[in-house]
Amino acid sequence: MRRVMVALISAIVIGLLLVPSGASALTTMVVQDSVGDVGIAIDMKTGTIRDTLSPEVPLVKAGYFDMVSVWLSQKGKTYTFGMELAVALPKEGTPLPNPAKLAQWELWIDPVPYIIDPSPAVGMIALRYDGSSYSAFVCDWATKVETPIPFSIDGSKLQLQFTAAQLNNAVISWWVPLVEIYVGPLGTWASGFVDAVDLGAAPGQVGFDLPWPPV
Repeated sequence: MRRVMVALISAIVIGLLLVPSGASALTTMVVQDSVGDVGIAIDMKTGTIRDTLSPEVPLVKAGYFDMVSVWLSQKGKTYTFGMELAVALPKEGTPLPNPAKLAQWELWIDPVPYIIDPSPAVGMIALRYDGSSYSAFVCDWATKVETPIPFSIDGSKLQLQFTAAQLNNAVISWWVPLVEIYVGPLGTWASGFVDAVDLGAAPGQVGFDLPWPPV
């Protein structure tokens, strides 16, 4: 049986690239995540994963629910969010493994770290796959309105681009990368987070919330 890798402290690379005068600076933060830590009981209130699945479980064997790294970059009021997964994302038309009916690779924007104050999120940015096709959107959490956004998939990597205006120009202070599956219809509570970044993966991290801009 493949041993589950557990790392309380992962490497983090933070890049701040300055461009010529008159143009916006580009800020990028990259955070690494352990492989083999797909779980079914991620507790956002305590910032812990209670149960890690066996490597033989279909959700783990699929590989594309397991984050390897995540990144967020900002240039002016435009953001790019990305993930690298353990294996390539499924081709359109490929069924998801049981019990998943739908999957989302997500970025949540929190006003404060969730384990300090479980206030409603500012918004969620996600790539969605329903076993037939992909779509990407920004969801304003106050209205639940979903706005389509550009996305790209390159093997095991995905990237989503969004703007501050699509979040009502809210200030981004905390970001939370997650992988979520639905075992029931979209819009129900029949869903669960199956991967999150390692605890202690980045300076300034509180629970699963990562600081923005980078510390």
